[in-house]
Amino acid sequence: MRYKPDDKIGQLKLSIALEALPNLAPIPCKDYRLVVIDAPWNFSLREADKTHRGRCSYPSMKDEEILKMPIYDIAHQHAYVLLWVTNNHQYLGFRCLEKWGFTHRSTFTWEKVTKDGRPHIGMGHYGRNCTEHFLVATKGEPGSFSTHGLTNIPNIIRARRGKHSQKPEEFWTIANRLAEKLEKCEELGRLSQPSRIELFARERRSNWDSWGAEVK
Repeated sequence: MRYKPDDKIGQLKLSIALEALPNLAPIPCKDYRLVVIDAPWNFSLREADKTHRGRCSYPSMKDEEILKMPIYDIAHQHAYVLLWVTNNHQYLGFRCLEKWGFTHRSTFTWEKVTKDGRPHIGMGHYGRNCTEHFLVATKGEPGSFSTHGLTNIPNIIRARRGKHSQKPEEFWTIANRLAEKLEKCEELGRLSQPSRIELFARERRSNWDSWGAEVK
């Protein structure tokens, strides 16, 4: 894809593709108990149109490339995956979970709201999008939320949107609570290193391994 010199988003994508991606290390294999994934789903609509406000600021991946990711291999035999999906990519998300060897357990919805609590109206041809979702899936028998005492977590988040693709802190509260329970499992004791990883991360988080082309 060719981008015009004054296309800032296009040039950013190009720099990531040419400079960061070739130097990206393989995903670590540490038997992670929790894997968070915000995959760069493919949006092909008006990709070269710099006036289109829905364009992503990072290179996307083909469906086949995401399906082939070695998520099963990097996860512990008893593990969780939290996979973010857009409304348009829910079906593909379920295909990914099946391909990766995980079983879908629940779907959480993030309702994006404005400052005064109203739905933040986005784009869409079959209804204007104001939601995003993450699929909760397991490999093996890591125990349910209830088994770990996480009985007060509703499967809906109402929070304001941040930067493009940035997830609300309410999500990270859930992810951290789950990770702490998984890492304190009786058969593990207290782990000496993180057993949680964020894939396609854009910043580092305390107690998390981070993998992605935009992570410093």
